Amino acid sequence: MIIKNEILFESTVLSGNPLHDPYKRKIVLIGPKQKEGRPILIFLSGYGNSSLSMLNYDPFGGDMETRIKTLLKKRKIKDSIFVFPDMFTKVGGNQYINSSAVGKYEDFLIKELIPYLKEKYSSDRVALLGRSSGGYGGIILAMRHRGVVDAVVDHSGDAYFEYCYLPTFPKACVEIAKYGSAEKWLSAYWKKEDKYAPADIAALNTVGMAAFYSPNGTEIELPFLLNDCEIDEKVWKKWLENDPVRAVDKYYKNLKSLKFLMIDVGTHDEYNLNFGNSILHRKLLHYRVRHIYEEFEGGHSGITYRYNRSIPLVENALNKI
Repeated sequence: MIIKNEILFESTVLSGNPLHDPYKRKIVLIGPKQKEGRPILIFLSGYGNSSLSMLNYDPFGGDMETRIKTLLKKRKIKDSIFVFPDMFTKVGGNQYINSSAVGKYEDFLIKELIPYLKEKYSSDRVALLGRSSGGYGGIILAMRHRGVVDAVVDHSGDAYFEYCYLPTFPKACVEIAKYGSAEKWLSAYWKKEDKYAPADIAALNTVGMAAFYSPNGTEIELPFLLNDCEIDEKVWKKWLENDPVRAVDKYYKNLKSLKFLMIDVGTHDEYNLNFGNSILHRKLLHYRVRHIYEEFEGGHSGITYRYNRSIPLVENALNKI
């Protein structure tokens, strides 16, 4: 039997964040009645979503609560605590790193939430699991913070920024240029009734990434010039410093300390992440970082079924610690 409950976590590091996003964050926990000593699996959502959205009812069985219950019923998993923190922001999502323009979400996870969960449930076994931006967040935090997490599952995470971001810059530039700056475009975006126009989604993704990768104080520096979309090499360099493909050269020793690392990606990923993650995989092999790497038939969306494979694997790895 599993129990679902939620808490309102009051963050110190998110208080007074530049976007005035909530610093009291809702967190949903699913797990057995007796939670002490269990593995803790924290789920990070993709961009444009909150981890709470992963729990929304899906009649095809794609929601995480149904998935967890099914895996338990089939005895593919045992006794983990599944954690879904709301980390949505006004720039459309989260990359799970600190930003002077957005907030200290890296500190929120590493210095507040994870220590809280470890103490509350008397557990020192923690995994980060995510898709897209969530997968990016998991692996980049494991790179930067040795020993805080024991395992990472990275489903189609952002990697090799030239291929996953650059192709959308021209379309985003056209939309943002109408308003003269990223901040003015963002303000106008939130006043629109239709927030799913393809051009706006491209602009939101670019503005959001810039808010995390290239903040200038509380301002958002774009990686291109608005008059003709020429790449601003100085700003673009800041982006590349956050690319896992580059960061692994600096942090591979930290990844070696993980008890489990899984990376997978669809062979037809619409953001070219099949190439980026293949490059990352090759570099991990070069540095002899133990990991599972898999490619599957599919694109970037509709791949939550991959958790059916990753959750049992990561839980088993944590139970061996």
